[in-house]
Amino acid sequence: MEAILNKDDYREFTQRVDIAVSKGQEVPHIVEMISGNQFRVTLLAKVDLELLDNITKDVKPQRIFP
Repeated sequence: MEAILNKDDYREFTQRVDIAVSKGQEVPHIVEMISGNQFRVTLLAKVDLELLDNITKDVKPQRIFP
């Protein structure tokens, strides 16, 4: 699976990955910076996205910038 994220979405993605990993769910991925505001994220394994949503649904990632 591959997605193009802006910097805010990428920040939220990394925060959610950190939460998932802390709960025992690995999310192997690679990131390619396309531009200063765009990132291509490729998942390296089949990941149950519904499970990840459930693991991180109660956590609101902190926004560093408004």
